[in-house]
Amino acid sequence: MKWFHLIFGLLLFVVFLITGQFMRTDFPDKEAIGQDLRLLMRSRHIYILFNALIHISLGVYLQMRPARWQRAFQFAGSAVLVAAAVFLVLAWRSETYELQQFSGLSREGIYLSLAGVILHLIAALGPKQER
Repeated sequence: MKWFHLIFGLLLFVVFLITGQFMRTDFPDKEAIGQDLRLLMRSRHIYILFNALIHISLGVYLQMRPARWQRAFQFAGSAVLVAAAVFLVLAWRSETYELQQFSGLSREGIYLSLAGVILHLIAALGPKQER
């Protein structure tokens, strides 16, 4: 699971870099863009970085717990974090390029990120060794 998070986080970081390049090449004249759209673009871009850093941190520090219920919470948290990444990348594409306004996808991605971290936190609160 550690390797999955580390590799996924690094790939998501590459997506962050690519989305930055898209914004630089597609919108080179920043003064021609309204400040509201520019703020929307940049915040959605940063949300991808935010999720990538969560995955990278888990990839470095995650320790699978011995109890079945703890591992279940860890797997659920990881699945929710992957779903959050998908939502955040879709939000960047949709809200920046298609709608050019807030759609709620980014909010769902952020809430899913929070839920995934909470699931990992709950798993970590239990005993470290099964009795």
